[in-house]
Amino acid sequence: MKLSRKRDRQPDARPRRFPPRPSDGLPLLGSLPAFAGDQLGYPIAATRKYGDIVDMNLAGWRTWLVSDMDALEQILVRDHNKFIKPPLIWRQITAVFGKGLLSSDGNLWQHQRRLAAPHFTPRRVQDYDALIVSLARKAVDRWQDDTTFDIHPHMMNLMLRIVTRTMFDADAESEVEIMERALNLLLEEMAHRFRRPLLIPDWVPLPSNRRYLKAIGEIDGVVDRLIQERRKDGTEGRTDYLSALMVAKDEDGQPLSDKQIRDEAVTVLLAGHETTALTMTWAFYLLARHPEIQAKVIDEIAAELGDRDASNADMPKLQLTQAVILESQRLYPAGWMFGREATEDCEIKGYFCPKGTQILIAPWVLHRDPRHYENPEAFRPERWLDGLAQRLPRYAFLPFGGGPRICIGNSLAMLETTLSLATILQSGSLEWRGERPVEPYPSATLIPQGGVHVAFKRGRVR
Repeated sequence: MKLSRKRDRQPDARPRRFPPRPSDGLPLLGSLPAFAGDQLGYPIAATRKYGDIVDMNLAGWRTWLVSDMDALEQILVRDHNKFIKPPLIWRQITAVFGKGLLSSDGNLWQHQRRLAAPHFTPRRVQDYDALIVSLARKAVDRWQDDTTFDIHPHMMNLMLRIVTRTMFDADAESEVEIMERALNLLLEEMAHRFRRPLLIPDWVPLPSNRRYLKAIGEIDGVVDRLIQERRKDGTEGRTDYLSALMVAKDEDGQPLSDKQIRDEAVTVLLAGHETTALTMTWAFYLLARHPEIQAKVIDEIAAELGDRDASNADMPKLQLTQAVILESQRLYPAGWMFGREATEDCEIKGYFCPKGTQILIAPWVLHRDPRHYENPEAFRPERWLDGLAQRLPRYAFLPFGGGPRICIGNSLAMLETTLSLATILQSGSLEWRGERPVEPYPSATLIPQGGVHVAFKRGRVR
């Protein structure tokens, strides 16, 4: 998969065209130093200078940054079976996800997707509305009035509790505390791994590897206890995801092993709480920084809900509230960049794409494209209130990815974030207490660097 030396002509073939390549490349390293030094700014600058398909050399890896709508359609939909999740990235965290839905490919992924799909349909997740509101209410009731705090860990805790209850029907306080501590450590270690260019095996006795494996061990311990308790209590009459995994069959018609159940459970735990927690964190950051918009959202919530709890039936009525979620996902997509790898030679938009080419797709870039969004750097939730979602090109807004591998939990995520936001703002408002604007940190997800410091003021904004 090393970069081909011959870019222009191959024997017995017409001249092969490649996308434009940045001129900032260094010997051997290519554009890697420039890209690694500014992972958010560089992709936007390269796209605007060189076009919607940019061919980069990242330390010998041929890597395309793709923002072209038709090319995205080809990669994510028409020829999706020719592009897999890039091993270059996933090999760093094999011990975390194993062969779960997020990291698998081919027939295994198709089987896992069919198994999981019934638990994430819009009709199924709407039954979680009362539970989501109850947990959000308990969370906000614990906040001290007019006291500065970082809201990010609070959102991580809330979304972890929601996914633990909805997917596993478990709410033991001790288990939640263990998972919260281990998951936070694991996410921190994963962030370091995604930024290092070399693979360091897990068995190398580095302090970071020890922390990483210890965190995985603690999470595995919780999942194993949940499995054993469910076996003891039985799965009859239960409709949660863990129970479904325990009665499911693998591709050979055999019950899933504990390792397979574990891989799927950990995938849901990690993917199902961190991204929604980040969406909530960025939404509250933006609302605290724009109190005039927050006041309008609170007015909408008061008009539609009064003092009663929100429910799934209120989703169509909470239009501005949902628009805040969409605008937060646009400006700060949790999955700010994701990748594919070409499994065979192919052609994309007239360019030759060799087997092994790494494809980078950056919602961070797509969501800030002035061709699709007027004043793209501005927080303007109202842009979503006049049918923008229907007018946008299909791949100009990708908070959940796209194609067959679109995030299976997107309906649940929208329900969680909208109802949680409405429930919290029923009780009061958030005031910005930070010393400076928050900078996003591009790791596996888009993390608020230094936290989001706010104060909660009880009572409705007048």
